[in-house]
Amino acid sequence: MRQLLAHFLLVLVALGLPAPQAWAQAPTESSVKAAFLLKFGAFVEWPAGVFARPDQPIVIGVAGDEAIAADLERLAAGRQVEGHPVIVRRVADSAAGAGLHVLYVAPRRESRLQELLDTVTRPVLVVTSQADGLQHGGVINFITEGGRVRFAASLTAADTRGIKLSARLLAVAQSVEGRAR
Repeated sequence: MRQLLAHFLLVLVALGLPAPQAWAQAPTESSVKAAFLLKFGAFVEWPAGVFARPDQPIVIGVAGDEAIAADLERLAAGRQVEGHPVIVRRVADSAAGAGLHVLYVAPRRESRLQELLDTVTRPVLVVTSQADGLQHGGVINFITEGGRVRFAASLTAADTRGIKLSARLLAVAQSVEGRAR
């Protein structure tokens, strides 16, 4: 009787489980961008004094994309970037840009990009996701081609923002503007 009950419970559990294809879903574009945003900070050389304490959080702001903000919060929970805990802040207006280390501006905020950039203090890694993001002050710009998320970088914008990008990061960028020939 016990064996029959065990088999019956096993069948019930098996019927309630999702199909194996659902177990390993392909990552979404927003989750890939969130993972990049979390990792980018480790490939930035921040000026001395940016972090007052070794355990001071790195603050990543997200303007205009709730899906990326939510994915980033999920990915950042309990993680650190170069020894710094991560705080995710939603940036709804220009006043919220102060104190950020990384700022992601979604295409929906493209019209307000300059306003946001004017309020962000240096040094900050500005990441955009629009066709001309690097020309408008972005240090890194996401590019989606063929379902893959890649990025381009601007050394000129990085210099303007008071940061240096690691050679390891530049090596995997699809393109780099301002690179010495």
